[in-house]
Amino acid sequence: MSRVSCLARSLLLLGSLALGWIDLSSAQAQPFQAGDLDGDGRLTVQDLNLLGAYLRGERELTDDQIRAADVDQDGRITEADWQVLQQRIQAATDAPTGQVQLDSAYSGQVVDRLTGQPLAGVEVAIPGAGISVRTDAQGRFRLPGPLPAEEILVARLENYLPYSQSTGNGQTGGDRPWQLQLERWDPNATLVLEANVIRLGDNQYSPKSAAAGQFLAPAQGVEMTRSFSLDRLPPRPPVLRLGSLIGLDTAAAYRAGQSRIPGANMSPMRVLLNGVEVEQIHLGGDDLRIPLPLEHLRLGLNTVTLRTGKTVIQPGRIAGGSRISIPLLGGSLDIFVPLGTDTIGQDGGAWVDYDDVQLANVTIEIPN
Repeated sequence: MSRVSCLARSLLLLGSLALGWIDLSSAQAQPFQAGDLDGDGRLTVQDLNLLGAYLRGERELTDDQIRAADVDQDGRITEADWQVLQQRIQAATDAPTGQVQLDSAYSGQVVDRLTGQPLAGVEVAIPGAGISVRTDAQGRFRLPGPLPAEEILVARLENYLPYSQSTGNGQTGGDRPWQLQLERWDPNATLVLEANVIRLGDNQYSPKSAAAGQFLAPAQGVEMTRSFSLDRLPPRPPVLRLGSLIGLDTAAAYRAGQSRIPGANMSPMRVLLNGVEVEQIHLGGDDLRIPLPLEHLRLGLNTVTLRTGKTVIQPGRIAGGSRISIPLLGGSLDIFVPLGTDTIGQDGGAWVDYDDVQLANVTIEIPN
């Protein structure tokens, strides 16, 4: 009996070890790591972006991703999980120094423009590329590279004016880190009309159009109007500021290398104050400043409209064919297309093509 009992115990032990080995093998094959939403075994910016998109209501998560999204394991998925994951990613990226290294065009620092002090917790994002990170305690950040060359980078922090900068200004081409300076927001001195990236146009554009790679979201129309109120008229003209503007396909934009369309001849963007045109914008750029004439301001409600440019495609009626006007090198080229019938003038007609552009951060500085 003792031999049988010993044999039985040995078999049970072997069975337990076998089951344990199977369980262990299974666990090793599918390890769980809080924060690893994409399941690649690492904590990366991609995990951070997935969690951020879920918190903003922009995407759903699978059951496994929801489990991983509860980074602090408190049974809820909140902004606190995003913060913890961001800190863990930075700690892993910056080891052994524990700081973001400003060693490439994918890294940078955000500081207060007046004091030069680093700003922690700033959201630095490239909305068109789905990238979003936050600065550490030293105001430093690191973006995943390589970065697209025709996007708008934005930086946001409470009580500061929204900041933007286009990535097509050569910043991404070298090793120089980003240096972003945020301005304190004084509501009495600056009115924020728009703090997001806005796209204008008709969704009809060439792949060679300026910043065409940025056009991921549909256009919101061909113009944008924002209102503001004045309880007194300022002593000097207020200044309308556009944080960033990309995508213009004017002749001037082609000559400046901003558009790759040789025949670009869109009309410039128009700026209207209370329905009166006060400026035309021919070139894109960052921190564009436009004075608003005092004579067109009024007490109470005022409106500013940004209207994208356009061009008219005009088929000309000729017996037996059609003359087509094609934009070319800032002018136009007329060619005759034989049709065999005389129908273009009757059934055809001109159509309007609107310029597709993107802009970010529209503010007005009010002089004291």
